[in-house]
Amino acid sequence: MNIYLLRHGQTCWNQERRLQGLRDVPLNSVGIRQSRRLIEWHRKTAVTRIVSSPLVRARRTAEILGEYGGPGPLVDDRLREIDHGPWTGLRLPDIEQRFPHEFATWNFFPEGLRLSSSESLGAVYRRCTRFLMDVLNTGGSEDVLVVSHGVVNALLLCAALGASLRRIREFSLPNATISTLRTKRRKIVAVKRELDAITE
Repeated sequence: MNIYLLRHGQTCWNQERRLQGLRDVPLNSVGIRQSRRLIEWHRKTAVTRIVSSPLVRARRTAEILGEYGGPGPLVDDRLREIDHGPWTGLRLPDIEQRFPHEFATWNFFPEGLRLSSSESLGAVYRRCTRFLMDVLNTGGSEDVLVVSHGVVNALLLCAALGASLRRIREFSLPNATISTLRTKRRKIVAVKRELDAITE
C-alpha cells in the first residue's frame, strides 16, 4: 500500500507567507491550477480512497482531484492544521518582532512552544499519529491519498521516519507537493519525496 501525503494548493495567505492555522482561507487561482495539474498524476495511481482535512483549502484540493470520476474525499478532523493562536494571520518577520522569545523557542525547540489559545506541536503529533495508525491498520492493500497541511504533513513524515519533532522543518514542503509512504504488512518501509511536475 502507498500512502500519499499531499499538501493543499496555494492560497493568498500562502503567497503572502501568513500563517493560516484554522482560518478557512480558500485556494487562490494558482492553487486551483496546481490542483488541476495533479489530476493526471492521480489518474496514474491506484488510489481508491482520498482523505482530507476539513479546512476548505485542503477539501477543495481533494474535490478537484476527485472530479474526473475517482473517489470523492472523506473528511477527517485529525488532519486539520495546527491552531497557531495569536500568530494566525501574521508573517514570520512580524512574529519575530512581536513575540521574540516564543519565536526563538519555535526555531530551536518547537515542541516546547506554548502559546495562549493555540495547539501544541505535541498535541498535533498525537492526533496525526493516531490517524496514520488507523490508515495502516485498516487500509489493507488499497492506496490512500491524504490531503492536508504543511505542519500536519511534516509531522506525519516525522512519525513515518521515527524522527524527533525538532526536525519538523526538514520535512516542510511547498504547496501541491506529494510525499509517498510505502508500506508492507502494516509497517512503513520507505519514504519518498515526489516534487517533480507537481509544484506550480
